[in-house]
Order: sequence, then structure tokens, then C-alpha cells
Amino acid sequence: MDDLRSKRRLDIPLLLSAMALWVIGIFLVYSATYFHETGPLVGLYKQQIIWVAMALVIVAIIVAIPARWLFEGAYVFYGISLILLIIAIVAGIHAKGAERWISIAGFKIQPSEFAKVGLLLALARYLSEKTVSLHKLSTFILPGILILIPFAMVLKQPDLGTALVFCVMVLPMFYWSKLELLDVFYIVSPLISLLLSALPLLLSYEAEGGGTWGFFEAVPWGIFFIVLIGILYFTHSPIFIWIGVIAGNIFTSTIITVVWGSVLKDYQKLRIISFINPQADPFGAGYQVIQSKVAVGSGHIFGKGWLQGTQSRLSFLPEQHTDFIFSVLGEQFGIVGCSLVILLFLFLIIRGLMVTHSCRNRFINLVAVGAAAILCFHIFVNIAMTLGMMPVTGLPLPFLSYGGSFTITVAILVGLLLNARVTDQDF
Repeated sequence: MDDLRSKRRLDIPLLLSAMALWVIGIFLVYSATYFHETGPLVGLYKQQIIWVAMALVIVAIIVAIPARWLFEGAYVFYGISLILLIIAIVAGIHAKGAERWISIAGFKIQPSEFAKVGLLLALARYLSEKTVSLHKLSTFILPGILILIPFAMVLKQPDLGTALVFCVMVLPMFYWSKLELLDVFYIVSPLISLLLSALPLLLSYEAEGGGTWGFFEAVPWGIFFIVLIGILYFTHSPIFIWIGVIAGNIFTSTIITVVWGSVLKDYQKLRIISFINPQADPFGAGYQVIQSKVAVGSGHIFGKGWLQGTQSRLSFLPEQHTDFIFSVLGEQFGIVGCSLVILLFLFLIIRGLMVTHSCRNRFINLVAVGAAAILCFHIFVNIAMTLGMMPVTGLPLPFLSYGGSFTITVAILVGLLLNARVTDQDF
């Protein structure tokens, strides 16, 4: 009985780490916008304080909700999130080149953020009752539909970064629902083929004179494809898996070449390669990455000090209060500050996943794994983007970036992780 009570105790360390990150975020938003005397950025930190206060209330509400209610209302929440996405597409507010926002009671919200939670709950409920396996492809029909609908709707807005969150989130959930690791590899293999086929195209386009690598550009993909065939052979995979995996890898490796050669314009190609070499377009697509790397690098070990960031104070760094808030952190607090924040992120994720070791309820475990996956993907992609290691996708940094809808979404995810500790598991 005592052991059962311990499992239902509020995870104070997880809550404190989340609160610490939100407080750090408020100070960073202030330092990124305080120098503006006029314009839309004035006083944004005050609005962020309000959002964080609302987030804490939402965390408390989510923690108090019995997990059984979340289980029973999963498909309802999923349906509501789809309705909001439809409204955003049909009558949404046009901002930054995408129909992503809708206005409710004077507040602008981003439905694609709440669609992450909707898909998380719906998929967790389905996978808690059913299993999926590549050896029985029919098991992927319903979860595939659940994923494809919001993915297509968000992609239409267009918001590729958020759409990718849906895809990345489901892989750990599939694996936790007893999908074999080998099957996960087969599912991911077409993406690996796409990346291995795209990289030589990017490098050859960047080369002086636009030359190509000739035969050697196919070597990395060729090696991977041979290894893939070997794995299929030695694991005695069924013939339909052979056909599906090979066809998927050949298709993705071919389509990227066709799109690159016949669809994309030169300026679009320049935008894509800017993450490999921002200097290729220093005043266009590469500008954000260059300024971000300058900001982070200028912080050195201990940083320039709070409110002392040159890049942020002189507005050289675009979107410094949202997408590039980590650059503000690096400039003002250096490697030490960045490392401490990353350790806080790591502690929160690990602490959130620890519930899976003591909880026997499959739905609760799947929710925890999915919530942690969403946070991990945002953290990894945003920081890598800031350092020029990944393309600029527009994914904000959890807890630190300014934004109402995203702050509320993060609060829901934290609430779900905390709920997994305190909820009744008997259902």
C-alpha cells in the first residue's frame, strides 16, 4: 500500500524544473525585447508572465483530472483539434505566410499546437488497446489515418515543422506499444535514403561552378541500400516487407533527385543549402543562422551578462524572443548558461519518463512517452537550428520561447507527465 501511495505522489522535482525553465524564459524574453520603446515587442514579457501564470493553472487542472477521463475523452479532444484546424484553414488569420491562427474571445491561438495533444491522446488510446506490426499491415490503417489527417491539414497551412512533430512523436509510441525495433528501422529507412540522396545534391550545388560529384554522389546511399538488403535477408523478413521497404527507399531517393532537378528554383535551393553554408546567402536565407551563431559564439564561457547582449540589443538577431531565444541565452550567459538550461531540459525529460518504470497502465505510459517525445523534438531541433546544425524550421523552444499557444501546449504536456504520477492506474 505504501508503494502504491508513493507512485501517486506529485513529482515535485519535475514541477520545479518546469517552473525554473519558465522563469528563465521570462527573463530571456524581457532581455530580448526591453530595448524596444515602441512597436509590437514592447512589454511582451508582461504578456509572457500572464501566459506562464495561465500555464501553471492548466498544469494544476491536468494533474487533477483522472487519467480515466483523459482515456475516455481522447477521441473527443482529437476531434475538437481537427475542427480548430479546419477553421484555421478556412477562416484563419494570415501571418508569416501561413494560415495558422484563429481568434477566440479576443485571443489568437494556434490550432496546430493543440493538434499535437489531440493526436497524442488519440494515438495513446488506440495503441493501449491494439498492437501494431509490419507483419500485419492492417494494424497500421487506423493509426495511419489518425496521423495523416492532422499532418495533411497542418502541412497545408503550411507549417512543415509542426507537421514533422506528428511524425516524430509516433515512432517512440509505436515502439513502446511493442512494435519491434527492427520494424521501426524499416519505417524510418526511407527517410534515411532521402537524406543520403539529398546531401550530395546540396554539396554539389554549393560547389564552385555548380559541378556534380558524378558516380561518387551515389556511394553513401548505395552502401546504406546494400546494408538494408543484408538486414532484410538475414532477418528472414517476409516478401511483402521486402517489397515495401525496397520500394519506399527507392522512391524517396529518386523523388528528391527529381524535385531538386526539375521542381525547385535556384532561390529555393539557396534557401535549403543555407543551413550547410549560411555564407552562400548571407543577406537572405543564411542571415538568421549567421547572426545566431555570432550571438552564441560571442558569449564565450560565462556570457556578456544579462541585458548586455549586443546582437539582441541592436536587433541583429531576427525572432530573438521566439525561435532564436537560445541565441539570447548563449550571448548573455555563455556556455555555462546554455549547459545549465540543457541539463534542466534533460532532467525534466528523464524524470517524466521514469513513470514508465513503475506504472503498469499502458495508456498512461504511452501518454508519457509521447509527451516526452514532443518536448525532446522541439528542444533538439530548436537548439540545433540556432547553432546552424539544422535548417530553420520555426519550431519554438519549450518554456523559453515567447508565445501563448505554445506555452499552453507545453503546460498540457507537463501536466500529463505529472498526472501519470498521481493518477489512479486501475482502468
